[in-house]
Amino acid sequence: MGTPEFACPTLKKLVADPEFEILAVYSREPQIAGRGHKLQNSPIHNLALEHGLKVITPKTLRDSEVQKEFSAFGADAAVVVAYGLLLPQEILEGTKLGCFNIHPSLLPRWRGAAPIQRTIMAGDKETAVCVIKMDKGLDSGDIVAKQDYQIFGKETYAELEKKFSEIGAEILTKALKGNLHGTKQEQAGLTYAKKIEKSECEINWTKSAEEIDCHIRGLSGSLGAYFMLGEEKIKIFSAEILDKNSAENEPGKISENDFSIQCGSGIIRPLSLQRQGKRVMSVNDFLLGFKA
Repeated sequence: MGTPEFACPTLKKLVADPEFEILAVYSREPQIAGRGHKLQNSPIHNLALEHGLKVITPKTLRDSEVQKEFSAFGADAAVVVAYGLLLPQEILEGTKLGCFNIHPSLLPRWRGAAPIQRTIMAGDKETAVCVIKMDKGLDSGDIVAKQDYQIFGKETYAELEKKFSEIGAEILTKALKGNLHGTKQEQAGLTYAKKIEKSECEINWTKSAEEIDCHIRGLSGSLGAYFMLGEEKIKIFSAEILDKNSAENEPGKISENDFSIQCGSGIIRPLSLQRQGKRVMSVNDFLLGFKA
């Protein structure tokens, strides 16, 4: 049960392993997307079709007929990776062993919709990829497998998402072959990773250079961090910290020489940017375009 690209490594790993038989693949309904405004299958939907697997795309799992169909498979377990629909109790209890979910955070820290983004944006130095046995709560189930991961301060959301999708696929398949007995989550350190809102993406230049760098990296590959230059929205996808302490100028002041920007404390220099309606470009190309 999955929808975006993040779920694909897990399905690929399960398909390639002769110890597993996949009875069906559940994914979100095809969505209207692209310039042609045509219905497009999800990445998991297309991957399942490539392997000749049965694909089911219900609008909701709360429908009694959908629940009966799910239970009728008589599956040993359900694997859930970024599916996007809530699983009611009837689905959670619709297999012999339960439903197992990959969650990319150091649970119970960052339960919820945007764990990788929130981890980076908060400046966390440690995180993890967990496999949990799902219960009726939000990412509150027992942890049956976990791989810790150290963050060094350069990783972007896009990079960690790809890496964690592969780690998750590995530890989940191992868990399914082993002992699925889980460990209850601690309550200490519980936080929620709410969905990223567009209003959060604007850079607050009164924050420190380190905080702003985390903000940029956490949104790179997602919505993208931005600032206003006159009337134009400029997105920043990567930057370097030039100074961590300087506070000589007003926050947000841009140097004409190298496009470095004063923060509340410290200075950053964007490395890749995007003007509205333009491609992503290096800061040097960006400056040439501005001079023109």
